Amino acid sequence: MPSPSHPDFRRTVSRTLRSPLVLALLVTAANALKPLAVDDTAYLMYARHVAADPLDPYGFEVFWYTAPQPAMTVLVPPVVPYWLAVGVAVCGEHVWALKLWMFPFVWAFAWSAGDLLRRFAGATGTRLLPLVVLSPAVLPLVNLMLDVPAVGLGLAAVVVFARAADRGSWRLAAAAGVLAALAMQTKYSALPVPVVVAWYGLTHRRVGLAAVAVGVAAAGFVGWEQVTVAKYGESHFAHHLRKQEPAATLWEKANLAPGLAGHLGCLGVGVGLVALGALGVPRRGLAVAAVALCVGFVRIVLVPPRLAAEEWDPHAGTVAFWQTVGWLVLAACVGCAVRSALRFGRRWGVRRDRASVFLAGWLLVELAGYFALTPFPAARRVIGLVVVGALVAARAAHRPGRRPPGWVVGFGVAAGVAVAALDVLDAYPEKACAERAAAVTADRPPGATVWYVGHWGFQFYCERAGMRPAFPGRVLMPGDLLVRPDYPEDGSFHRPDIERFPSRPPAWAAEPVADLVWDDGVFGRTVPNLYGGDSPVVSRDRPRLRVVVYRITKTWAVPGP
Repeated sequence: MPSPSHPDFRRTVSRTLRSPLVLALLVTAANALKPLAVDDTAYLMYARHVAADPLDPYGFEVFWYTAPQPAMTVLVPPVVPYWLAVGVAVCGEHVWALKLWMFPFVWAFAWSAGDLLRRFAGATGTRLLPLVVLSPAVLPLVNLMLDVPAVGLGLAAVVVFARAADRGSWRLAAAAGVLAALAMQTKYSALPVPVVVAWYGLTHRRVGLAAVAVGVAAAGFVGWEQVTVAKYGESHFAHHLRKQEPAATLWEKANLAPGLAGHLGCLGVGVGLVALGALGVPRRGLAVAAVALCVGFVRIVLVPPRLAAEEWDPHAGTVAFWQTVGWLVLAACVGCAVRSALRFGRRWGVRRDRASVFLAGWLLVELAGYFALTPFPAARRVIGLVVVGALVAARAAHRPGRRPPGWVVGFGVAAGVAVAALDVLDAYPEKACAERAAAVTADRPPGATVWYVGHWGFQFYCERAGMRPAFPGRVLMPGDLLVRPDYPEDGSFHRPDIERFPSRPPAWAAEPVADLVWDDGVFGRTVPNLYGGDSPVVSRDRPRLRVVVYRITKTWAVPGP
């Protein structure tokens, strides 16, 4: 076996780390180390019900936010809950095992991204696969959530259709349609996938095959909705479409643009450097940009906000930082798309490259889908845009003198690891504080009930400890205990889920018996802003989580939020 310093050894390691299978295993293993977070709890509740009654996926009530509600009213398409239900039936509700059960979706993402990078950018694209799969757009965002599975299935549909176009295969075209239908029924943000398939067919003169794929996709999507109509009297998709407010004005949709830039500024840093290099920015300029990004990230994550100058708002500075970077990333990707799609020749002044024109159109579809299908900015809304941006940048860089330096891939991977580690720091306190509260409340009078107020991962771990939800209308009796996360109620700390919490119990009805605080020396946070906000990583000036345990002293009915 060659020594680690031998060139053959280094090449072997490099090829191994570019393998979609190896990358998928790394992402899945990292995901298994993280507790349940954000919407994981909801998907697990649906999986639990489907495991018990697979023919009735929405025939139950789910406690989500402030009160039990019909399962149809929570936006949960069927693919991931059914897949998780199999995992629950096989290995129970062990979080780490269910995280490992998500591996096929992660592998589909990595395999599809690798195939597309190789197709459109050859060896250059293959070298960039770790930058995509281990980026901040993927590594922190798998969880038990719908987004990476939906993007992975959508990318697989494009890959299979491209092969169908190469071979003139109607069967592969139909298979691409099935994958597109599964992607759409994984999350409705994948609705543009048939448009992308149709665009590939148009640009590559395979309109008939595209019609087959799109027809199968539409039939599969509508077919499932008809099943829900027959079972429940309404379509799950149509139910949530009707719940949306009337069509937003262009100005209202424009308000989503800052969030788009803010999240691209973090999730797309590696892709942005590749795109800038492909546009001719010298390597020294790329190094300066990378240093500036590191300084900005360190300032947000490791420097206490209280050390900032009084006249400077650290939050405003963070927002400006991410959005500035994001606009540069988007501009660089658009520039690469235009440059590759339009090459000057003799006839009509323009000679078109089918693959480059397809990628430019796909980038436009992703941008349009973001504004059309996004109710609020979040990191998961731009995963597809980061992948397509990587394809565009890789194709533009696949020529002499424009290939990115090797350190760019390492930089993009380091960004993904840093954001993922920070996200684990934010997810872990909800598990730890729920378990500490369970220990505090274990010594209680016989017959006393332990209630909790909370959401997301905290809800799961409280219920697993045997606590009951204290939603409005519940009557708490003397001797009962109430476990409640303690956040400022003055609007200084924005979490949409907390806005719906019942208020703190009044002093005449309860007394605090324990104050559980979880904190650390890292000042950056991702919750909730990575999952719903304009900036993915911001600074915090208070503990990660504080939970107060109250003893009820007089009968108290829980009020509304």
